[in-house]
Amino acid sequence: MRVLHIFTNPHINNGATIFELRVGERLKDSSIYFDYLCTEKADKEELAEYKKTKSRVYRLPIDNDHGLFIRELKINRRYYHFFKTHDYDIVYADTENALRAIHLFMARLAGVKVRVVHSHNTGLQTESKSSRLISRALRRLFLFSATDYLACSEEAAKWLFPKSIVKRKKYEIIKNGIELEEYLYSEDKRKKMRKALGISEGSLVVGNVGRLMPQKNHSFMLDVFAELKKKRDDAVLLLVGEGKLRNEIEEKAAGLGISDSVIMTGNVTNVSDHLQAMDVFIMPSLFEGFGIAGIEAQAAGLFCLFSDSIPRDIDITPLAKFMPPEAGADKWAESILSIKCEERQDHSAEIEKAGFSIEATIDRLKNIYAGLEKRSKGNS
Repeated sequence: MRVLHIFTNPHINNGATIFELRVGERLKDSSIYFDYLCTEKADKEELAEYKKTKSRVYRLPIDNDHGLFIRELKINRRYYHFFKTHDYDIVYADTENALRAIHLFMARLAGVKVRVVHSHNTGLQTESKSSRLISRALRRLFLFSATDYLACSEEAAKWLFPKSIVKRKKYEIIKNGIELEEYLYSEDKRKKMRKALGISEGSLVVGNVGRLMPQKNHSFMLDVFAELKKKRDDAVLLLVGEGKLRNEIEEKAAGLGISDSVIMTGNVTNVSDHLQAMDVFIMPSLFEGFGIAGIEAQAAGLFCLFSDSIPRDIDITPLAKFMPPEAGADKWAESILSIKCEERQDHSAEIEKAGFSIEATIDRLKNIYAGLEKRSKGNS
């Protein structure tokens, strides 16, 4: 069985895309293959990663020379033509944006039998007011364009799906499972990673894993860290990830006089090793569909301070603490200092019990895809 996933971009620089690749790698052993239809171009290295899962990556370029209406008109014609000329019985939209309702409607018009929408977030990445208004207005269209509804959390379902779908709970929650063994704390890995990063062993390392984008609230992280440095001169801020706000973050760090204590790694392939180097994980996101990095941090035995806007599904070990960003940078700094960074404990059993192992996720998806395939073939 081949399932066509509609993606905005195929770049392997965020939790959702990495999660898809890991799931695809596991599911191909059950003859379930993911193909991807993207509007952005993958580079050669990324295409090589997709090839490992036997996935095909297609691209439908967006015409950015026009406004939203003309742009969407053109891209929807391309979606319809693609669905009409490619043999897919299941189209799967991974999204945070209700514009996908139109794209799935193109799939319906083209004769695709099963059309899935999977909500991954609780807000839009764009700052455009018109895009937000249009997205809000389009949610009801999913009633006519989607046949199945999935979400990474209850909050993500409520954010995107029509009210009638939410009220009748006509959706399923798919937990973002992780490779638990990969994140287990290792003193040896910690020492090697700290040495590689130039961090002395006695330093207090506060870290985050996430794209450098407004949603993740890096500006506030810098404010918190600046307050922390006043109280702990040996503190280090470790930011793992890349994004469009890198220059802004670097400039603000310089303005606060903390650049020498801020390490920005860019995208890395060994996130689990970087988590070993940290003492405290902070995640003051403005919104999150779920926040898989928070599960990974707890699996690594890290004490975690989360924004109260993050779904409480992530609260599965004693390591998790929540605080609103509105409490202020000083309060966040005080909270970090109050954490006793004692010997790291293994909480993988609690995480597995809560259903966040990759094995549990794969078993769940196998059952879902089996049902989707049955329906796509016209069987009851």
